[in-house]
Amino acid sequence: MVRHSRACWPATFATKPTPKIDSKAARKLTYGLFLLSSKDEKDNGCIINSCIQAASDPLRLIICCQMGNLTRETIEKTGVFNVSVLTEDVDFDTVRRFGMQSGRDVDKFEGFTAVERSANGLYYLTEQANAMFSCKVTEKIDLGSHMMFVGEVTEAKVLGGDKSCTYDHYQSNIKKRF
Repeated sequence: MVRHSRACWPATFATKPTPKIDSKAARKLTYGLFLLSSKDEKDNGCIINSCIQAASDPLRLIICCQMGNLTRETIEKTGVFNVSVLTEDVDFDTVRRFGMQSGRDVDKFEGFTAVERSANGLYYLTEQANAMFSCKVTEKIDLGSHMMFVGEVTEAKVLGGDKSCTYDHYQSNIKKRF
């Protein structure tokens, strides 16, 4: 006797509506706010909210940077970056300086004095940050809207004990005031 099977997948999915994607759901994920810095002909930096410790031996971070950012282009070219972990006391002017204008149009570090250079020659924040990491790129993955970089940590420092700024804290307390 020959058995004929009917595929149930097409019928099952064809009748269901496409689920809605609420972009605000991503704001419920816990992640921080960071200054990502790089340097080619000039110093540059941008604000990111995606940085995680991916491995401990060797210590590696994963960061994501928007495709259109000059910082992303510089990291791809030079293979190094720094991350400053922003604290809850970060002011909106710092976020605006590094996150709301393009390094193609302005020198984001001009007149900004709360920085030092790490061993790799890049800036990191000395105020409004509680830690810094210098990294050498080991891998990159094109995610469409963002480039993901895996970086092996070459230097790391604790800069203070203040609480790290989460993206939720930024949205609810810092951005909200302006």
